[in-house]
Amino acid sequence: MTGSAWGFAAVASVAAASWLAVYRLPLARRRTRQRFRLAVSSLTGLDPRYVFPVVGTAIYLVAGLLAITAVTWWSGLDLWAVVSWRPTLVEVALTALVALGAAASTGFAMSLVYAVRPQVDVPGAVAGVGWIREILVLPAHWRWVVPMSSAAVEEFFFRGVFLLGLLASGASVPMAVLLSGAVFILGQVVLTERGLAALVLGVSSVVLSVLCGLLVVVTGSVLPAIVVHASFAGFYTNLGTGRPVRTA
Repeated sequence: MTGSAWGFAAVASVAAASWLAVYRLPLARRRTRQRFRLAVSSLTGLDPRYVFPVVGTAIYLVAGLLAITAVTWWSGLDLWAVVSWRPTLVEVALTALVALGAAASTGFAMSLVYAVRPQVDVPGAVAGVGWIREILVLPAHWRWVVPMSSAAVEEFFFRGVFLLGLLASGASVPMAVLLSGAVFILGQVVLTERGLAALVLGVSSVVLSVLCGLLVVVTGSVLPAIVVHASFAGFYTNLGTGRPVRTA
């Protein structure tokens, strides 16, 4: 790792932490959330159940795009190069295999959890995560659109800007995948409230970090990784749609 790569990693990590802080901290207290929910509902006429899925998602997406803009501006990274992709048949097939591999690897890891603790409820743990619980009150098609759009911005930042920025700064492939993945995994775990949910999201984040990271290295573009992560997020978020949902 060069000094330039470490500097870039520090700036990108601060941007990621700021992104999560803007999303998480202002409305972290239950009483503040309730007041905010009622205020927005009364001002806009929006169903109170939809306030946090709509407003929270907007805050998350805007903060993520601002983080991307800030790191790109500081580093001079070429965003067009990050998203440019002229797919070959091999790369399309590889993207499909990575998508299947991410689902299969996560499923295998969860089967090990069931083997150790047969009584655990993995879909229930996923549905119990605060931001997922909020999304599940939305109409059916929005339950897919919201997590997929959030995943797209996450992938754009962590595997597009962060990982490719590290490579452009002189980091090796393993170190770039490791550092960008570690910050991503930590950010996902921080957004959970319970141990099992943290385990599930932590494992899936490890899988996505490695597979999507390598996919970006091979293809040279973040777009295939966005496809993989977005489809993965949409599917696993909707595992708990048959469960009753309580708003916080």
